[in-house]
Formats: sequence, structure tokens, C-alpha cells
Amino acid sequence: MSIKRWLFLPFLGGADKREERHHESGRDRRNFHGDNGMVVKHESAADFANKGEEELVRDYNAPITWYCLATLFPLIAGTFGPMASAFNICAVAIDWRLIVDASSDESEGQHIADPTWLVAVNAVSLAIAIIANFALLLNMTGRIRFNTGAPIVIMGWYTAGFIDIALVAAAPTHLPLPADPMATYSQAYYYAIFSGAIYVLLSMMMSVTAWGVWVGSYSSEFKLSLAQRSLMLQTMLFLGYILAAGEVFSVIEGWVYLDGVYYVVVTLFTIGFGDLTPKTHLGRSLYFPMAIGGIIFVGLIIANIRTLVVESVSVKVSTRMIEKARYKAIKSGDPANGIVKIRAVRRRSTSGPTELERREKEFYIMREIQKSAGHDNRIFALLFATLAFMILWFVGAVCFWQAEKSVGGQNWSYFEALYFTYTAQITIGYGDFEPQSNSAKPTFVFWALIALPTLTVLIGAVGDAVTDFVNWATLWLGKHAPSLIKLVTGMHKNANRDETFKVAVERVGAEIEGPRAASSGFEGIADVESGKIVPSGLSNNTFGELALHVADEAYRPFLMTQVSQKVLEHLDEETPRKYTYQEWTFLLRLLGEDEASDVNHRKVGQTLPDHAEVASPVLQHKHQVWSWMGQESPLMSLEDDSEPKWVLKRLMQVLEKELRRRGDHHVAKQNEKAEGSLPG
Repeated sequence: MSIKRWLFLPFLGGADKREERHHESGRDRRNFHGDNGMVVKHESAADFANKGEEELVRDYNAPITWYCLATLFPLIAGTFGPMASAFNICAVAIDWRLIVDASSDESEGQHIADPTWLVAVNAVSLAIAIIANFALLLNMTGRIRFNTGAPIVIMGWYTAGFIDIALVAAAPTHLPLPADPMATYSQAYYYAIFSGAIYVLLSMMMSVTAWGVWVGSYSSEFKLSLAQRSLMLQTMLFLGYILAAGEVFSVIEGWVYLDGVYYVVVTLFTIGFGDLTPKTHLGRSLYFPMAIGGIIFVGLIIANIRTLVVESVSVKVSTRMIEKARYKAIKSGDPANGIVKIRAVRRRSTSGPTELERREKEFYIMREIQKSAGHDNRIFALLFATLAFMILWFVGAVCFWQAEKSVGGQNWSYFEALYFTYTAQITIGYGDFEPQSNSAKPTFVFWALIALPTLTVLIGAVGDAVTDFVNWATLWLGKHAPSLIKLVTGMHKNANRDETFKVAVERVGAEIEGPRAASSGFEGIADVESGKIVPSGLSNNTFGELALHVADEAYRPFLMTQVSQKVLEHLDEETPRKYTYQEWTFLLRLLGEDEASDVNHRKVGQTLPDHAEVASPVLQHKHQVWSWMGQESPLMSLEDDSEPKWVLKRLMQVLEKELRRRGDHHVAKQNEKAEGSLPG
């Protein structure tokens, strides 16, 4: 029997079942509606502060600014803090001044010993920064409280950063260069500039985060998942790998230590300029494990960054786009008369002669809003990734252009710097241009650590956009290609070939659109007889004189278990399952919701019934209402953007209550029998 037959049935178990449900704490409840019945756009700071990371990412109510302060800023600090400390180590590693050997290709020569006070102050800066990094790691892993860890992190990074900046600023007067025209500052000097700047910038970000905690905008617990917290540890291990490998190769090959670090970065990012290569047998032997191990490490880090940073932000932006599109569709229309406008242009009506038809219209309008917002999100991601790539390209070229004008540099033109930056950014690395000056090499190391993840993000965004276009083109071809072929060729005798082509393209289009309702398998689970739901294969004769509602009551947990097994199969599908309206109606009926009845439904954008409150399905009492186009809609509050996961979770919740109710009823019945058997 088709699912459409389900649409006109009463609630499973009768309306009185709703009254028996226990009232939950209701993480799904959303009781913030305006005077006109529309759900407000933002939640309170207190509500936001109590949310976990998974809720926060999927929550369209949470403002972007709070999300950045509570999640992104700590995540950025945890990622770049170890980088700043690695650069601080590089700043301590060698002397700050040298006289470049004119015959050297690597801008190296005779180093001038640093005074003791410079080494000591530099070491103090490094020690303070390491303590701050360790405190942040402990705070993120829950070992120490935010109120304890945050002051250590903020003050430690501020102190370390200002010490580095002060040393750099004092160098021209307290650490002057000799009169030799080939005298210059070494790579360590420029690494100190980078470490100081990063420390101060991260301290400012963490200060803003701490301010948000202090004013109560969000909780003192970092809203980071376990995987996000582990990113800081992974970054520390990766940078430690670079520093250690640089030391090994500098000793073996007789390089300056920071040249060894530069060589390792160029190698692990598969750029391979060829300006520094191992010449010894031992160096070439160690190159094998170092390269493969480091490249795997780079791949893991980049994949983690894309998953944890980019996709997390993308999900947050996507949900906000859907919410804004939904809100604008209602506000730009005429909700009182059931009119909404998608993109303020496409007019859609939510009115219908029956409640079922009205709800079906709401559902498909919400699907249209989802599709429109998803397209906007992919375009936004592509534009953002392209902008980041272009900034790193053009601004990076300016930095290298100026750096190569210093002592020992190659005096590039801006176009040559632009050519070099592009070649390095896409990891081709011809080797006709490579950084030579002592300011260019540290700049390249810092730039490369950012550029490669950015390139990966851009490739992913382009892939998503291209896939979107290919899917659209395939669906368009399935509809129009046969007619176009006949129009162009005029060969009607090839009808069989045209039909074969059409069928093939439509088959691909069907795979893109997702499985059809007929392939869900829900139809074979149960049948409808006289307005009741019974397991498939059973009939009224099976139960003799008993009414069908007895079968409905008896087999409901059995039916829910069968449906859960089918939904579990949907979780494993490569293409995320999106249920049709008929399937949703069937699934909601198992959860106790009736799409054909106007009870517990609301018309989005219109005044709420008296004493009603907005809540997500499954409803807990009779005064709760919901709409397919509201914030409480299942299409807006999906866990991990998965409809099967949402359905399965609710099925388990309702099944748990149903089994508990049956158990209580059975125990109570046995107690009554026991009491009745006692002697008076």
C-alpha cells in the first residue's frame, strides 16, 4: 500500500497518549517567539553559554560573533601559539648579526657573537611563551579551569611578544651592524619579528575571548570538540618534527641550523626548489624516512584543519544562511495571507484547502530555501577561498619583492616575485627563483605554513562548486538533450538511440537527486485497514473479534523497530538521504504526529494560539506547536545535517518511553492481581 494512504489516519494510539507523555527538559524546545508569532533571530547570551560545541555549530540562532569568540579564537590561538614558539626557538638558535660572504649563494657568512644580555632575554621570552602554551593546552583539555589558565596564557604571550618586539626595536641602537656593506641581520632576527607579532596578536584575540566570558556572553568552557582540541597537540608535534629534522640535517650537511629548517619546510610541502639538497650519503639516506614521514604528517594536519576549521565554519555559515533565507522569505512576503517570497522574488503560497496540503506546501518551500541557501554557501566558500589565495599571492609577492632587495638578495622585480610566489603556492617549485636573503627565508617559512592549507581549501571549494554545476547540467540534459539532438540532427530514425541516451542521463540524474520514495522500503512495513496501522501481512481476520486499534497498540514498538532498521541502512548511504514529504509524514506518524490534523501545528509568521509555545517534534504536551518553515522544523535542527540520524534519534526516544510505559503498566497490573489475591 502506498505511503499516501497514511496521510489521513488519526494519531497512533489516540490523542490521549499525548497527555500521558512526561515533560522533558527539552533540548529541542524553542520557546522564543515574537509578538507576531515569528521566531526571533537571536537567542540570549545565557542560552548560548549553556550550549555544547555540536549544538553551537548547528544552531542557527547563535550569532556569528559569539561563535568566533567562543570557538574560533581559541582554536586559532591553539594552532598558531606553537608556531610562534617555534619561531621563538629559531630566534634563539643562532646569532643575530653576520657579514655575508659575497661568494655564498645562501646569504651566509661570518656570524658575529650576540651579547650575553640578548641571549638571556631571548631565552626568558621563550620560557614564558612555552609556559603559556602549556597552560593553554591544559585549559583546552580540561586539566585546569579557564579562570586559572586564561590569565597565564594572555599575560605570558603578551610578555613574550613585547620582549621580542622590544629586542627587535632595540637592535639598531644596542646591537649595531658593523660598517661593512655586507653586514646584515641573520634569519634569527626576522624570526623574532614574526614570533613577537604572533604572540601579541594571539594575546589580543584571547583577551577578547576572556572579555566575553567576563560579561557572560558565553561560558568559560572552550566550545571545542575533542578533535579540535587535539589540533593544538598535532601542530606542536609537527613543528617539533620540523625543528628536530632541521637540526639533524644542518649537522650532517654542515648547514646553518635555520637553513636546515628552511630545507625541511620546502621538502615536506613538496615544493623542492633545489637550492638546498643533501650531498652526503647519510643525509640522503635519512631523507627517505624524513620526507615520507613528514609528508604524511602534513597531509594529516591539512586534512584536520580542513575538517575542523573550514568545515566547522562552513556548517555554521550554512546554517546562518538557511536561517536568514527562511527569515527573509517570511518577512518579504505576506504571512497573514500565507504568502512567502524566496530571494524576495519567487512568490510561494502556503495556503491549501486542507491542512495536509498546506503543510506539504510548507515542506517543499523549506526544501527550496535549503537548496537556495546551499548554493549561496558554496559560492561564498569559493569566493572566500579565492580571496584568501589571492591575498597570499599578491601580498606575499610584495613581501618577497622587498625582502630580496636586502643584502644577499637577488633584487627581484615585482613580476618576478609574483611568478615565484605563484609557483611556490601551487607547490610546483621550478627552482629558477628561490628565496636567498635572510629576511626572505623566514618570511617564506611563515608564508608556506599558511599557503598550503589555503590552497587545499581553495581546491575543495572549487570541487564543490564544479560538482554543483555538473549536477545541474546533468539534470538539465536529462530533460532537454533528446529534443536538442532531434532539433540539430533532424534524424527521427534515431529515436531508439535518443531514448537510450535519455534513459541513461535520467538515471544519473536520479542518483544525483537521491533515492526516490519508492526505494525507501517503508511501504512493506505496515498496511492501513479501517484507519488503523497494522504490520504488513496481517489483516482484520487475524485478530478475530478484536478491534484493529488493539493491533495498532500491540505492534507499535515492533513497527518502530522495523523502521529503525531501515533508517540505519540510510545512514550508510554515500549520498545523504533526504526524505520526501510522504516519507516524513509516515515517520512522524510513528512518532505520534499527524500531518493531516491542524492540532499542534502553527502557521509561520502568524500570531500563535493562546497559551501555545513553539517546540520541535516530538512534542511533549498539547500546547506545543511547530511548523515546517519555523526554526523548530526538523529540516532546520538536524544533527550533523543528517535526516536519518534525526529520525533514528527520535524513534529511539519515543520507543524508550513506550516500552517504559508498557513496563510500568504490566508491573501495576501484576501488583493489582497480587493485592486482589490477598485474604481480606
